[in-house]
Amino acid sequence: MKKLIFLFCLIAFSCSENKVTENSKSDTSIEQNTEDSNNKAPKPRTDIPTSKSQYSFETIGTSGNFGYQIFDASGKMTINQPTIPAIQGNKGFLTEKDAQTAAAFVIQKIDKGIFPPTFSLAELDSLGIKY
Repeated sequence: MKKLIFLFCLIAFSCSENKVTENSKSDTSIEQNTEDSNNKAPKPRTDIPTSKSQYSFETIGTSGNFGYQIFDASGKMTINQPTIPAIQGNKGFLTEKDAQTAAAFVIQKIDKGIFPPTFSLAELDSLGIKY
């Protein structure tokens, strides 16, 4: 009986380790780039999309009320976001850099197959976007 319980625990533990390994493989390349940057190259900017993406963005608006538009490879507008997602009201981004950071994050989500690419308040906070 003890051998059976031990075997069951061993199988359960080994399965949970595989899930952690799979999740860590699916993490963004930002962590991998951080490790590489300690050795050789400077840390890449995370507020701009990589050249691998078929999507691009433009910021729109005026001072204190910025938004963004996402375009596909053919130039067709896919997303028009004149306000900060995840918050109530029609408030735009305070800075153009915040709008660029949010747009780059949206493109990363689209590239991962997440559509529509929604935001949470926690994600806004983690990106350093003021609202």
